[in-house]
Amino acid sequence: MSKTTPALYEFIWWAFTLVLAGLVLLPVYTQLPEFQHLVPNFVYIVVAVTFTRYLFFLDISWLRDHLLIQGALSILLLPLIFWMVQYLNSFILFFDEKGPDVLIQHLDKDTGTIMNRYLKTEYRFFSIWAIIATAIMPFRLLFNVWKRYGAGVRKL
Repeated sequence: MSKTTPALYEFIWWAFTLVLAGLVLLPVYTQLPEFQHLVPNFVYIVVAVTFTRYLFFLDISWLRDHLLIQGALSILLLPLIFWMVQYLNSFILFFDEKGPDVLIQHLDKDTGTIMNRYLKTEYRFFSIWAIIATAIMPFRLLFNVWKRYGAGVRKL
C-alpha cells in the first residue's frame, strides 16, 4: 500500500461525511435558518460518522501507528463528550421550556409538523450516536496503543 492510499481514503471519507452532513442539515437550514443548534448538529453528524469509522477501521487508517496522538486524543475526547451532552440537554430543555411549536410557527401546519418531527428525530439520533461513539473511542484507541506497542511499534 502506497503512502497516498491512506490519504486518499481519508479524503474520500471526509468528503462523504461533509456531503452527508450537508444533506441531512439542508432541510433544517432552508426551513429554519434561525435554528440555534445548527452548529452542534453539524458537529454531531461529523463526529458520529468519523468516530464510528475509526472504531471499525482504525487498523487501516493513518492513525494506526501514531501511538502518542492516540493517547492524547483519548484524553481530549472527554471534554468533547461533556460538550455534546451539554448541547443535547440544551436542545431538550429548549423544547421543554418554549414548546414544540416555537421554531415552526411561521410554517404552514403540514410542513411545520414534518419539520418538527424531522428536527427532533434527526438531532437526537445523531447526538446520541455521536456521544456513544465518542464514549467508546478512548477505549478503542488505548486498546490499539497497547496492541501496537506490544507488536513493536515505537513511533510517536
